[in-house]
Amino acid sequence: MAIKLTRKVFVNPCFLSYNSSRFLVRLSSDHDTRFFLSKIFGGLQESGVICRHLSFSPATSLERLSWEGSSHTVLLTKLENALKDLKLDEAWETFNDFIRLYGFPNHLLVSRFITQLSYSSSPCSLQKAYDLVMMVLKEKSYHLQPDILVKLALSLSRAQMPIPSSTILRLMLEKGMLPPMNVLQLLFLHMVKTEVGACIASNLLIQICDNYVQFCSGKSPCANLLKPDTVIFNLVLDACVRFGSSLKGQQIIELMSQTGVVADGHSIIIIAQIHEINGQRDELKKFKDHVAPLPVAFVSHYRQFYECLLSLHFKFDDIDAAAELLLDMNRSRGSHPMDDPGKDFQKPRFVPIGSQNLRNGLKIQIMPELIHKDSALKEEGKSDLVLFRDKKLLPSNRALSKLINGYKRHGKMDELSKFLLGLNKELYSSGESSVIRDVIDACISLGWVEIAHDILDDMESSGDSLDSSAYMALLTAYYKRNMSREANVLLKQVRKAGLVINLANNIVLSKNVPSNVGRSPLSIKEASSIYQPSLSKCLVEEVSDAEKA
Repeated sequence: MAIKLTRKVFVNPCFLSYNSSRFLVRLSSDHDTRFFLSKIFGGLQESGVICRHLSFSPATSLERLSWEGSSHTVLLTKLENALKDLKLDEAWETFNDFIRLYGFPNHLLVSRFITQLSYSSSPCSLQKAYDLVMMVLKEKSYHLQPDILVKLALSLSRAQMPIPSSTILRLMLEKGMLPPMNVLQLLFLHMVKTEVGACIASNLLIQICDNYVQFCSGKSPCANLLKPDTVIFNLVLDACVRFGSSLKGQQIIELMSQTGVVADGHSIIIIAQIHEINGQRDELKKFKDHVAPLPVAFVSHYRQFYECLLSLHFKFDDIDAAAELLLDMNRSRGSHPMDDPGKDFQKPRFVPIGSQNLRNGLKIQIMPELIHKDSALKEEGKSDLVLFRDKKLLPSNRALSKLINGYKRHGKMDELSKFLLGLNKELYSSGESSVIRDVIDACISLGWVEIAHDILDDMESSGDSLDSSAYMALLTAYYKRNMSREANVLLKQVRKAGLVINLANNIVLSKNVPSNVGRSPLSIKEASSIYQPSLSKCLVEEVSDAEKA
């Protein structure tokens, strides 16, 4: 009876058209039913009874019938095995198949997948991790742990993919979160290595500062967690200098003031470079009073600061200010206010920035003595105008040539002599050859024999007369130019000074005298150690550039 009933059920076409499909789908979820079904359908197929009605069943298509077990379980197992074996491409395909059929798997598996993609060095895998995060964030029910986002952002930044990296940071920022400060420093460090990354990093820093200011205005206890530190500002400011974004750098300086971040020794150097590029001499001069008194240990670090300020003096054609700066660079090193036990010099000092006419202008906090030795910033900078030798800051030959030509154009050669005397006293011990002889030689080489003679006269008047080699060089130049009258005057000065020279021999030998005879040891050392061009060559170039301008 049971066999007849069963045969009746399977043979009935109406039953097969709808109910059989539901029955088959239920059976398909059980792996053990495959044999049972194959036997039944095989027998029916042989007898020609199994019908053609299944082909147009309205409830279920044959494509959805799975004879290998549950596709949900199969895909999950396949995904887990691919992740276990680190087969990321296979895992990605399986993951997409699973999403199309069933949506997202459990959040632990998703987080594990994102983490493994984040550890990859392949930009393709990192892009997939970023795309997956964007997909997950659209799901309201999903919440990714901050450390997963931080790992991915750091990997993207390290791989020079600043756009997706900054996008993840902005998403975290919208939720009031930021990575730990040491991790955020690494993110910015990698990001600012390229011009595009530097631009994105500066905009990201601006957004972080804006959020911090808003949190502070609302007196939120989480405000300090969003406050960037000095290192991040320095990285972005340095990138602005390297890639020529000086106006963006000026905006970052103002943000530094608004957020109350203290500028250290590295910050001051970078700020000086930005002010130099922007031609803001008055802004840079505000820092000088805080830098000048620093002890000798800081002289090397702040050489670049004086380089920038001196460059601006020359750009503004302020020769007197340039000369004063060159003389002041080493004057205030003897006593430093830090030696005063009654004051706390570890506290930040305030320097106004912007227009002085503003009633409530911005002020930036600085600590010139604070210099981190393990900074990622390179202290190397241009050394066109200021050099550091023997714990002193010295003018380069290029700086001296600009000064000489400037005084000549302004008709202030007497001021040049005063400057040379002052510089000689600051930089040279008694009895040591001075830079004055180099200046005289340079003037003679350009045919400025009258100027060279005036400098000799000023040296005699001050009681700092030079040795016979300086007089001999000028005397030889007079004879070569057939200026016998001036030569006779100079001879009288030589005799009056009590100098003895063999006129005939020296005039003959002067043609074969090496160029370094009579020059100061410092000049010879500078030229050989840093390949500095001679003062004569620099002066020729300076005069030529001034005539073209």
